[in-house]
Amino acid sequence: MEENSTPDTAADRQVQDDLNKLIGTALGVAGDQLEAHGAFLPVGLVVSNDGEISLVAVSPNTVEGETEAELDADEMIADLFEALGQQRAQNRAAAVVCDIHLPDDATDAIHVMAEHSAGVGVSAVRPYHQSADGWAFADPFLEPGELQIWGA
Repeated sequence: MEENSTPDTAADRQVQDDLNKLIGTALGVAGDQLEAHGAFLPVGLVVSNDGEISLVAVSPNTVEGETEAELDADEMIADLFEALGQQRAQNRAAAVVCDIHLPDDATDAIHVMAEHSAGVGVSAVRPYHQSADGWAFADPFLEPGELQIWGA
């Protein structure tokens, strides 16, 4: 492990702890919904200034499809980021979790876009697929995230 990869101040540890808490909770919530319902809607999570985690939901948007109204997940994600941006003064970290497709891997994945008020953003991606025994989840991987709530 590189020396620079460990937090060296209490503030750095707080940022890492908040993001780890958000990502772990988001992956757990989405996984539970997949196992119970076979799908999940985009949701937000926040770590308040006093350290409490809460879920943030928006009403599903629909678009008229050929036969019936279909959920517009992209619009829900945009609404979640807008709501979280409006609440940023009360929170020190936030995340949006949604379902994505990974075409190169021919699978779907849980995608968590997390960011901290300290200016740190990280995305977690956890591929999954349905097997004969239920849902199978791969190990998540992390990548740098874009700041949309506390962005410049």
